[in-house]
Amino acid sequence: MDAIDILSPIHRLSVAQFHRLIEAGVFADGDRVELIDGKMRDMTPIGPPHSSCTDYLTMTFASALAGRAIVRVQGALVLDGGTEVYPDLAVLRRRDDRYTQAHPVGEDAYLVIEVADSSLALDLEVKLPRFARVGVPRYWVVDLPGRTLHDYRDPDRIGRGYRQRQSLTRGRLSMTVEGIPVRVDLGERFPGECTQAIAAAPRAATLGSTQPLAR
Repeated sequence: MDAIDILSPIHRLSVAQFHRLIEAGVFADGDRVELIDGKMRDMTPIGPPHSSCTDYLTMTFASALAGRAIVRVQGALVLDGGTEVYPDLAVLRRRDDRYTQAHPVGEDAYLVIEVADSSLALDLEVKLPRFARVGVPRYWVVDLPGRTLHDYRDPDRIGRGYRQRQSLTRGRLSMTVEGIPVRVDLGERFPGECTQAIAAAPRAATLGSTQPLAR
């Protein structure tokens, strides 16, 4: 490789430029592209287990949090001027304009979930530090091949990581959003049908609360 190739600067796109490409119809129908640090990345294809898991999580969070929060599926989340990602699920604060004027940013999210069948390295090594840097309080990664749900809490903005983590293969995990507790029961087998049962818990708690592994 010539020295000039090594030293040539990389041209990075801004989120605004990325939006203009989308509006201009540069991408074909069905293209799934994210912008991370100004670089466009093709997103991995979505298979049936991935879709099924996302469906279960979406239906449960949406029904439990109706009127309290917005549950968005594979929608844009802007992390900075050069990063716009499309997580599988984001639980967002309600906003007066209902996000008609601008996409949500990191501080709008209560919880971000990525379902990983072949994207685990990207979700943990690339996206996690960026979610932590903008203060996303809770980040879940559902590792389908590993049958594990990774729960990250308490973001360290400076260190770009999370201070608390637990990885569950069975048992129960709970958190609350806007006073509504949500419980995730992983069941005896994970992911089986992703989470076997996700339901509103019987009592209120605080955002970010967890219960230890039940069994």
